[in-house]
Amino acid sequence: MVVTRPARQPLAESLPPSASKLLDRIGMTAAVDRAGFIRATGNTVWWGTTAPRMESFGGSALGWQVRRDELDRLMLEEAGRAGAVIVDRATVLDAAPLQGVDGTSLVRYDRDGNEESISARWVLDCTGRTGLVARRGWRRADPAGRTLALVGIWERHAWDMLVDATHTLVESYDGGWAWSVPVSAQRRYVTVMVDPALTAVRSPDGAPGLTALYEAELAKAVELDALARSGREPARLIGAPFARDASSYSATRFADERMLLVGDAASFIDPLSSYGIKKALSSAWLASVVVHTALDDENLRSPALELYERRERAMYDGLRRRFAELSRDAAETGATTFWRARGAAEAGEDGEPDVDALRRDSDVLAAFDAMRSRPSVTLRAAPAVQRVERPMVRGDRITMGEHLVAPAFREGVRYIRSVDLVAIMSLAPAHDQVPDLYAAYNRAAAPVPLPDFLGALSVLVGKGLLDLA
Repeated sequence: MVVTRPARQPLAESLPPSASKLLDRIGMTAAVDRAGFIRATGNTVWWGTTAPRMESFGGSALGWQVRRDELDRLMLEEAGRAGAVIVDRATVLDAAPLQGVDGTSLVRYDRDGNEESISARWVLDCTGRTGLVARRGWRRADPAGRTLALVGIWERHAWDMLVDATHTLVESYDGGWAWSVPVSAQRRYVTVMVDPALTAVRSPDGAPGLTALYEAELAKAVELDALARSGREPARLIGAPFARDASSYSATRFADERMLLVGDAASFIDPLSSYGIKKALSSAWLASVVVHTALDDENLRSPALELYERRERAMYDGLRRRFAELSRDAAETGATTFWRARGAAEAGEDGEPDVDALRRDSDVLAAFDAMRSRPSVTLRAAPAVQRVERPMVRGDRITMGEHLVAPAFREGVRYIRSVDLVAIMSLAPAHDQVPDLYAAYNRAAAPVPLPDFLGALSVLVGKGLLDLA
């Protein structure tokens, strides 16, 4: 059963092309394609510089520019078609273990002024920033401080001054940053992100004072401000700007015995990465796999919860590290309190592979160059590598499977970008040519692109899991 309430004034958000695999997995691709969302080809960025940087998704990859309420409606409709019972126009009041009934919770909610309740074997808290369960003491604020999003909706006949009108636009300035997402050929959301401890915000949503503050902050983002106000026909602000809390946070824990924090209820990262929706969808998908597994096999409930905790923490930590890096980049030309605080706040170490960091790792790059320069290779498992059983996802279930444990991956690792590292370790000693090893891998496991395979193989060699002789 899904208990839901109407959204507040909707935001516009970007969904990257990498979310397509997840949409396929949950059966949403056809519905999203039919919705007619703008298909984005990339981003235009002014970050720490006045020179624009065009970031194409590459090849034929396309993202989506969505209005969040429209995407939420689509997902509810698809959930209903899949058999879920939808209780709409409802506000959840509480979810707590049912006294005297082991493993069952009572969920109370208000619908049209009437209190109702249901009992549930599992509760998935998808209440976002409200965090009905998370606020019981699980939520952990980001040490960087608070962030407030000031959102304006702009309209003009055509945004033909842009090189690519489908792009998300991102610009940093000394006291914050701004971004813009199109939702139609005529309308764009333009949002400025400020720290309320540094930028005085005294007016409620829609008040004239908030409009003045929004316009003053937008003026600091020179490129986006010019976009809205320039030309023979300047864009028109539709209605009054509104404010939304956009502060980052995580949780001390993400799961209880039969309760899971899902999506933004679990954690939230400053939306600079454009991975907010993808992160929430990934979280919801994994939560459904965990519950399905636990209902089917009680013996796997604890390992499934362990995996959920680790993955949720890894998603948050990876995105938080990336935002800290971008904040330090912005601080190079605008070393204000806003950017220093965000650049200094690092995520914790969780043992999960940080793919972006591995791409730049000097040991991994050196391993790739060494293999490329040799006419043949001899690869053997390093003595320090152990194989241990850890929970992992297979299809729509959590199972136990071998992981590789080594000094570089103390918590164990199995996959990097969908490449099965255990399979490479098993196949590598039998092949002295990398192309032959790649062909053997694609016969033994699900085929992967060559760059992903080479990257995974370089990680195994560079981080000391495979010895190269």
